[in-house]
Amino acid sequence: MNGHSSLQLGRLWRMNLKLFLIIASILTAITLPIAIRLSITENISQALNIKPLKKVQDAIQPLKAKQINVEQIIKTKKCAGCDLTGINLSGADLSGADFRNTNLSRANLTNTKLKDAKMSGVRLNDAKLTNADLDGADFKNSELKGADLSDAQMLNTDLTKANLSTATLQRTELRDSNLIGVNFTDANMSHASLVGAHLTGANLTRTNLSNALMRYADLSQATLNKTNLSGADLSLAIMPDGTSPYGTTQY
Repeated sequence: MNGHSSLQLGRLWRMNLKLFLIIASILTAITLPIAIRLSITENISQALNIKPLKKVQDAIQPLKAKQINVEQIIKTKKCAGCDLTGINLSGADLSGADFRNTNLSRANLTNTKLKDAKMSGVRLNDAKLTNADLDGADFKNSELKGADLSDAQMLNTDLTKANLSTATLQRTELRDSNLIGVNFTDANMSHASLVGAHLTGANLTRTNLSNALMRYADLSQATLNKTNLSGADLSLAIMPDGTSPYGTTQY
């Protein structure tokens, strides 16, 4: 009896072991893919959420925080959409440069050559551009509020719909320039040359144009409200009402 009982217990133990191994295999087959999927999902989530987020955060850091290589800008003559606030590019030859939509507020561009430069949408608020060569440059829709353009050369320059309110343009050469829709409110343009300039729709409210040369200038539909035209040469100019200044109401 004892031997027979031992044999039965041994068989029973082996059967239980086989059953345990079978159950363990089944559980492993079920749980392992789930664990793998969870691991993959976690890795994907980290890859999609953390790494790209860091890249986005790095990308939106202000451009100003990045080191500005002045020599590289002078060499390539290109930095469209950059933040160059307060940069010193005085005396540099940047003819034909591309600074579209760039922030150059408070920049020092004294004696800088920007002839035929692409400057549309640029911000030059409170910038210093005295004696700068801006002939033929494109300044459409730009901001030059409070900028100092004294003695600058702006022959055939396009300033369509630019904002030059409170700017200084004393003795500035603007001959044959496109100044359509420009905001010159409170600007100082005394002794400036505006011969043949296109000022259609320009806002000249409280603008100082004393002793300015404005022969052949087109002031059609321009706003002349408290504008100082004392001593200005308006020979053959077209006034806001489409007439000659001579024999009409003095502005």
